[in-house]
Amino acid sequence: MDVLERAKTNFKKDKDSWSSIYKKAKEDLHFISDDPCAQWDEQDYNNRVQTGRPALTIDQLGQFIHQVANDIRMNTPSINVIPANSESSEQVAEVCKGLIREIEYYSNADDVYDTASLNSIRCGIGFIRVDFEYEEEGFEQRLCIKRVVNPLACWIDSGSIECDGRDAKRGYVIDKYSISEFKSKWPDKATVCFEHSDVSYSDDEDEISVCEYFEIEEEVETITSEDGTVSRDITKKTVKRYIMSGADILEEGTFPSKYIPLIPVYGEEAWIDGKRQLYSLIRKSKSAQQMFNYWKSLETELLMKAPQAPVMAAEGQVEDYADDWKNPSKSMVLRYKTTDAQGNPVAPPQRLEPPTVPIGIVNAAQGTKDDIKATMGIYSSGLGERSNETSGIAIQRRQQEGDVATFHFQDNLIRSITQLGRILVSAIPEVYTGGRILRILGMEDEPVNIGVNGALAIEQPQTIDLSQGRYDVRVKTGGSYTTRRQEAADFLSNLINVSPEMMQIMGDLLFENLDFSGANVMAERMKKVVDPKFLEEGQDPQVAQLTAQLQEMAAIIEGLQAQLQSKQEELAIKAQGEQNDAEEARVKAELQVLELRLKQEQQKFDSAIKSQELQLKERELALKEAELQIEAIQGRSVVVT
Repeated sequence: MDVLERAKTNFKKDKDSWSSIYKKAKEDLHFISDDPCAQWDEQDYNNRVQTGRPALTIDQLGQFIHQVANDIRMNTPSINVIPANSESSEQVAEVCKGLIREIEYYSNADDVYDTASLNSIRCGIGFIRVDFEYEEEGFEQRLCIKRVVNPLACWIDSGSIECDGRDAKRGYVIDKYSISEFKSKWPDKATVCFEHSDVSYSDDEDEISVCEYFEIEEEVETITSEDGTVSRDITKKTVKRYIMSGADILEEGTFPSKYIPLIPVYGEEAWIDGKRQLYSLIRKSKSAQQMFNYWKSLETELLMKAPQAPVMAAEGQVEDYADDWKNPSKSMVLRYKTTDAQGNPVAPPQRLEPPTVPIGIVNAAQGTKDDIKATMGIYSSGLGERSNETSGIAIQRRQQEGDVATFHFQDNLIRSITQLGRILVSAIPEVYTGGRILRILGMEDEPVNIGVNGALAIEQPQTIDLSQGRYDVRVKTGGSYTTRRQEAADFLSNLINVSPEMMQIMGDLLFENLDFSGANVMAERMKKVVDPKFLEEGQDPQVAQLTAQLQEMAAIIEGLQAQLQSKQEELAIKAQGEQNDAEEARVKAELQVLELRLKQEQQKFDSAIKSQELQLKERELALKEAELQIEAIQGRSVVVT
């Protein structure tokens, strides 16, 4: 079977397997759209609209989606590269890590991750893509990470069971082209749709689907140990890449990795009878949302009738003034007859009590709001609303419960980014080949130029061989830099409010974590009034002064030793030359003076060392005492909270 037919067969099989998941995902996306009847049963909605009754949509789900998605955005994942065998080096691992940061920066990877995680929350599945392309100038290539805005246009091997898709053997991306675009890009190819290859298109208004198909080709190779006693088979993988219509292979190439460069980001995952099921955040809350819309519409309907309370009148009393009674607000005077149709006298027409909203409807609407929260595990405190919690600790614990209830969305994103790191690490030696100067980003996002594969950057001692060794990937996540600074500033502010004396100990740390203009200047000034023993190691001015004095004394001693050695050599020369006794006595006297001075300087040096050791011990005791004070104050602050 040729590649085109094999791709069509595999696509049909995989699409059929994923069809139920994608169908429900599409329904979820439609449910949270702005379609007026998206959150209604279609028949109920049409009946209410046709009879002029309100059919309201008061969306409660969007706030929960944004709450979970923005929690993930505030915890920035970072890819860490570590050596995997003895042939690997920490230096190459650091370069790969810095290069991945540069790839993420160039690719706007934050947008890629945010889109993938948002799709997994909204419809149960999202995707991340890896690709490579030429630099803006020249013929050198670079890796890039691409955003997938339509996850329902991507498929991977239906036989994949791993949560990050690393075991997938094939993948598909369906792109839509207008007929004119297709003919412009591939002028000599037939306009046959990949998804519907039995249909041929000719109208420029029609669209044609083109498939980007990835497939892993495996080749078995036998390897033998160095002594020739053991051999085994290993499998080498090559990722083939094709772009094809329904009739032709339009382009062909390889992707430089052993993994399919299409990474799924799953929502909530479950396996039933050996088949994968994926759930979005809102999947189990849609019925409660529909009921909420129904009860609020019914409540609105009853309230709309309240100003139009009915009037009870005898037959014949108001018929002659029907226009006035139909619209009483436009009439200054409402006239009526004092007799009925039979001529009998009757009382004036009476307005009846307006209809009231049954308390059951109000309670039902409130109950469905609670049902929505319960089906997601996110409660009022997690949304910043006031609930029945009375203390800060209780509120914090309820917020943590909400975070734990939805943590699997963030955890699945981390797993997918870990797989992204594996793909990048395996592709870097294949894409960044030959001697070249690369820009990488350091830990503080500072740009650094590094020469690789034989090239050297300015002041670089040796080149970096990117093909050396094998490397693993770990992904760490945590609050963003801004968030961590805010938390630190909040904690220090609360601590100083409880114990103002702590301002003299850690006031500089408080100002370092504040963001207003001039905070850094105030932090530097605060360091001058903070007791030096509380400063970080290496910042104590007394220790720095002692160190400088010791270095100066060591230089003096070294100079004296050099002079002493010179005089000893001079004495030896004079002795060999049989100089007179007076000259020999002079040299010996100078030698004794130098020895005495050296002894005195050595004693001063030893005394200074002992003095420094004593001061350092006193400083350690003071720091331990300060730590005990801080622990005691923290204990008091918890009780106060």
